[in-house]
Amino acid sequence: MFKPKTILVFIIVLGILTGSTVIYTLSIHGRGKKEVVTLKVWENERNMLQLPLYVALKEGYFAEQGIKVQLLDGEKTAAKDPYADDLADIIITDPADCLYRKSVNPSAPVIVAALAHRDGTFLLAREKETFVWGDMKNKNVICYPPETGPGLVMEKIIRDAGMVPFRDLCLYNRIPGELRLGVFKSGSGSYIQLSGAEALMAEKNGAGRIIARPGDAAENFPSAFCTAKPKIISQQPEALQGFVNAIYKAMLWMQHEPELGVKAAADYLDKLDKRIRGELFEEYLNMKMWQPSPQVQKQSFTEVVRIMETAGQLAMPITYEKSVNNTFALQAANSIQYIPKEEREQNWWRKIIH
Repeated sequence: MFKPKTILVFIIVLGILTGSTVIYTLSIHGRGKKEVVTLKVWENERNMLQLPLYVALKEGYFAEQGIKVQLLDGEKTAAKDPYADDLADIIITDPADCLYRKSVNPSAPVIVAALAHRDGTFLLAREKETFVWGDMKNKNVICYPPETGPGLVMEKIIRDAGMVPFRDLCLYNRIPGELRLGVFKSGSGSYIQLSGAEALMAEKNGAGRIIARPGDAAENFPSAFCTAKPKIISQQPEALQGFVNAIYKAMLWMQHEPELGVKAAADYLDKLDKRIRGELFEEYLNMKMWQPSPQVQKQSFTEVVRIMETAGQLAMPITYEKSVNNTFALQAANSIQYIPKEEREQNWWRKIIH
């Protein structure tokens, strides 16, 4: 017969041993787990051009890479500058803004991936017409300012067609964005350049007819870049690689399964009219807006720089080598392969039964 004191001591010792074992086991497991890094990603506004980002978020591709993404909406943080305030790790931007900042500040964010490969604006006339770009000669065109991506694309197209801005045609490029369509409706301008969604809505409402897509004429002239701050490249290269991997996977999967883009657009662009959203998605898909190639080619970079220099939009010369880091995009393209849906389902079932 055990004495009560003996039993009490035994229980205490057993409790200590059990607790120690649990703590040791948890510590061992804890050592094996990698810390999940959160990357703050800033976008100026929600835009169909950035659809691979939304697909990667919705489908959990960032989580697969062991990272979290905190999406910062520029429209809600308008008073803050993501460059000056250290607000974000990765900034989604257009080539004009990105390269201008690089010309002003050599330590500005570096391009690590192309997110959209074409300009996303459309050109409208008052009536449907058979159109070539040379038809803009001696006409008035309402378009974007030269310090914007769409403005640069228009400058390129005009010069490629053998014309010189303000000599062979007049550009109304200082009209505020919210007034642009109203000015066109009032009778000013022969043509107007609008964002994809605005153009489709304007056509639907009878305000004009889409006659051309600048993105087709300008070809490989990217409209959206992923740029990373130098400290993220040096201090969190694995997390940044995971981010680019997820973006590339979204591009690759969308090419084979467009419905992924439709679902992500419904979630992240829900304020856009459903019909317009669907039409714009199809337009961009046909333009190969998100072809799975995240690398920024030197030829494309050089062309953007050439147009910016011609338009007087660079403070100082910039180089491809110091502005672009393709390491992460190349690694993503070499390591991520598309797995057909049927094969993924079979693999999932095998995991269940085994």
